[in-house]
Amino acid sequence: MNTFKKILISVAFAAISSSAFAVANPTYEEVQIAIDNTFNKVMESKTALDNGADVESVIAMVTDARQLQKDISNNVLDLKRNQASNVLKQARSALQKNEIVEAKTLLNEALEKYKEIKQLYIANHS
Repeated sequence: MNTFKKILISVAFAAISSSAFAVANPTYEEVQIAIDNTFNKVMESKTALDNGADVESVIAMVTDARQLQKDISNNVLDLKRNQASNVLKQARSALQKNEIVEAKTLLNEALEKYKEIKQLYIANHS
């Protein structure tokens, strides 16, 4: 009986792990939307900072951008996405230290990196 339970548990675990937890690769449109949403949130952060918004609001926007960029799921883009995410992290850190000029520079750098990601993605899927 003990062997039967082990076999049953093994079969159940195999069934669960093979189908229930399978993650489908995102479509071209889903990745494109994730890139656009992230870029737009970084642009919103930069614009808010340029217009004198309070630092806490901008920090929240940068944090949102970092969350949105996680949906940019594509092997070709992973390295560039991680680099851009690190720049956003640095921008958030600069904001937390009230280093506004540094934060603006870093947000501009992040925008350029997300533009590059968008162009790279389009080039690889045309």
